[in-house]
Amino acid sequence: MNFLTPEALAFAATLPVVVVFYLLKRRRVARLVSSTVLWQRFLNETQASSPFQKLRHNWLLVIQLILLALAVFALTRPYFAGKLESGRFIVAILDVSASMQATDVSPSRLGQAKAELAKLIDSMYDNDRMVLLLAGAVTEVRQSPTSAKAALRSALGQAQATDSPTRLLNAIKLAQNLTRNRARTEVHLFSDGASPDLDEFELQDLNLAYHRVGEGGDNLGIVSLEVRPHPEQVGQQAIFATIANAFTNSLSSDVSLFFGGRLVGNRRVTIGATNTASLVFVASQGTSGVFRLELKNNDALAVDNTASVLSLARRNTRALLVTKGNQFLERALRSVPKLDLAVAANLTEPEPPADFVVLDDVTPGAWPSGNVLAIHTQSTNWFRPSGSIDGPPIVDWKSTHPLLRFVNFDNVQVAKALAAKPPPWLAPLVESPSAPLVAAGENNGQRVVWIGFNPLDSTWPLRVSFPIFIANAADWLNPDARTGIRVGEPFHVRLAGGDQPVSVELPDGSTRETKTTTSGELIFGDTFQQGVYTATVGTNELQFCVNLLDRNESDIRSRESLQMGEYGTVEATVQVSADKEAWRWIAMLCLGFLLFEWWFYHRRTA
Repeated sequence: MNFLTPEALAFAATLPVVVVFYLLKRRRVARLVSSTVLWQRFLNETQASSPFQKLRHNWLLVIQLILLALAVFALTRPYFAGKLESGRFIVAILDVSASMQATDVSPSRLGQAKAELAKLIDSMYDNDRMVLLLAGAVTEVRQSPTSAKAALRSALGQAQATDSPTRLLNAIKLAQNLTRNRARTEVHLFSDGASPDLDEFELQDLNLAYHRVGEGGDNLGIVSLEVRPHPEQVGQQAIFATIANAFTNSLSSDVSLFFGGRLVGNRRVTIGATNTASLVFVASQGTSGVFRLELKNNDALAVDNTASVLSLARRNTRALLVTKGNQFLERALRSVPKLDLAVAANLTEPEPPADFVVLDDVTPGAWPSGNVLAIHTQSTNWFRPSGSIDGPPIVDWKSTHPLLRFVNFDNVQVAKALAAKPPPWLAPLVESPSAPLVAAGENNGQRVVWIGFNPLDSTWPLRVSFPIFIANAADWLNPDARTGIRVGEPFHVRLAGGDQPVSVELPDGSTRETKTTTSGELIFGDTFQQGVYTATVGTNELQFCVNLLDRNESDIRSRESLQMGEYGTVEATVQVSADKEAWRWIAMLCLGFLLFEWWFYHRRTA
């Protein structure tokens, strides 16, 4: 037997006090009481005038001592615990993503998870050790392996939910590495299971226990927000938003759009069960500023009810096309709104001023230092040429990437393409069975779009998707368009000077100090809050917006199981009461003694 509050044994000092009361002889006043059977003999023995008397056997004293002892014993909260194996190495993973802010349970999902984890800490033996990991957009080792419960409780108490999406894969991989080649290991995951990346992990022999938190409830969430110049109304901005309802019932809400602090639009939207709704607002904009979209809906998750996007009073984008002659490409570039295009046959030194360079089937002597759209060419620093492929079929394309928005490759045939294996930082967007045909990525602050075939050797320029792709590429390669990122992603932008101090104000008003690199690039990774950030460089200010915009995170259903890889499944642990507190039975025993006195009195007086 163990005790939750052993310090309550100090009340046992009251037992001798009861005995002292029975040793005292005091002059008493007669009072009418409900039960006098046990009192009668005692009163007859207290007629002497001396202060003390000899302690005699008295059933009333016995009952009172028993009742007081039971009350003290109940205050110690004794419990019977199951047998646990000592010497364990425990890895506790606490989900601190945005969905853990949901209030479908009291006080929140994170609060419930912390309470369950605190019980696990209390159950540790002296020679058990625990590691505490916090899993959000990134994994943080909050407490290194220790047996000190005070240190673990302190680290747990400081854990706060972030506005980032759930990413449990890295935390589970780290737990696997920490438990490898150790005996008696346990991994405990406290989460609602809203992580889309677990299918990339094979469970194998990991001793993983999934502690499910949350129940689920109604929730509307903003899952996309962007702003573009209105294609038909000069000086007007079109704001596109998508709102998702993951609940099984239809939900309604008012949607308000603000520019700065001014209301510029309001709608009432009703979204069917497990459906989405797209909204388009049109607003005038004279200066640069932030559009903020808000849902006036008191649902279980508040963090996805707001989103912001920075809209700049943009100057015309400057682009340089280096080509031997491609009328389709040149016309597509000239059709992009607010783009000033210069055309050259080769790239000269120094480079003419341009926001990005388009290399059309040419290999320059020196590769451009800025953003590049490289068509049927590549830098040897990226990868080496490895021949060509005849007639590669297009089997897949990533329609969710901004470059392929509204772009379709159905009925597009390619006669010949480069057989290339791009570096890891170039993500394939359009693929054939043998090699990627279109890829995009960022390397050392330089954005690159790579097309592995000459569009003139394909039917693509004859499809409407070709000019749409070129317009998307112009936006993606334009540095002024890079104003919004997801929570947890690093923000980086190339500035004029290098090695300058930078002060960044976070949405909660706190500030972080950093510096630009020697090449003039600002890289800021502390983006775990949703909202507007302001970076101050000298006398200049630069704003950028960080948003959640995650459909999986807005779906606040608590998962009953986790799918790990192709075949592995981890079911949520069943909550069982392993430690039985006994104070309730002791209190019932006290009540039984009181009832016995009542029965004894009535039996004697009947």
